[in-house]
Amino acid sequence: MKKNLALLLMFLCATFMAIVPSHGNEFKEREAKIAQYKKWLDTLGPRGSQYWLRLDSTRRPHRLYLGEAFRRADAQSQEQFVDKYSNYLAGHPEKFMLIDLFDADTSKLLGEYGFGGFKMYIEAAPPDSDNLKIDATDTE
Repeated sequence: MKKNLALLLMFLCATFMAIVPSHGNEFKEREAKIAQYKKWLDTLGPRGSQYWLRLDSTRRPHRLYLGEAFRRADAQSQEQFVDKYSNYLAGHPEKFMLIDLFDADTSKLLGEYGFGGFKMYIEAAPPDSDNLKIDATDTE
């Protein structure tokens, strides 16, 4: 009787182990996605197109100082940029970090990214040929 019960338990365990997906690769996938975000954000940083110039992470929420390229970008590109930056700071593609957005030249508060989503306190530049668009399709 004990042998039958042991065999039944082993069979059930083997069946459930085959059904349950393996999540060992999840960390590597997440790490690769965050590395991809970092590479993309570096192209938009101080040495790139200057969407952002510096980050003050000494207090919470983080303070992200934005450059002229960010102010000239359209609203969709601005939100996409801040969303990816928040994912990068959180270290997870599906989680977010709270960020206050500041003007790098004047240190004036421009907006925030948090529980209520992306919010700018000032109006974005009007759409014209000088507006910058970013392509984050390779980061999704």
